[in-house]
Amino acid sequence: MNTPSLAAQITAFLDGIPSLHWPATPDSHLNDSLWDFTEQLRIPANRQARLSQLCRSTLDTAIALPATPYKVLLYANTMAGEPSRALAAAETYAQDRGWHVVGRFVDVTPDTQPWERTEWPKILRRLRGGFAQGVVTADRSAVSPADEPYEQTLRWLSDHFSFIAHATASPRTSAVAR
Repeated sequence: MNTPSLAAQITAFLDGIPSLHWPATPDSHLNDSLWDFTEQLRIPANRQARLSQLCRSTLDTAIALPATPYKVLLYANTMAGEPSRALAAAETYAQDRGWHVVGRFVDVTPDTQPWERTEWPKILRRLRGGFAQGVVTADRSAVSPADEPYEQTLRWLSDHFSFIAHATASPRTSAVAR
């Protein structure tokens, strides 16, 4: 009887696991990411808990070995009005952690796609260029209130060893799917 080798058994097992894909537009600024997903998750998950965990992991990965104060960019997105409160909350959060603020960016738009805004792509270029390690916002909605663009952004940040931190945590929901 021919028993497959351990390597063949592992390969067969791994080939049986469905790969995850995420739809990305070809002109998005996130297309240099390693996460080129085109298929939806097959197992339902509590999306908010998963996104919170992904956000936290980008922060943990990016700041695992502190050598000098981290350079961060402050970002606010308002639909109208003055962004000073959001920037002040983000700056206080950064200063409380000993991070050095090296830039402030503000978009005034209701657009939920961050890469289609004016200032957000500038932030991504600075992160990719190594001029800063992370972004601090007042809350998650500054990036996007929609889950898919937010997750795409988190994955881009993770791929580029960058992080995002929110001064105000979003409300936590139960990790148990109902």
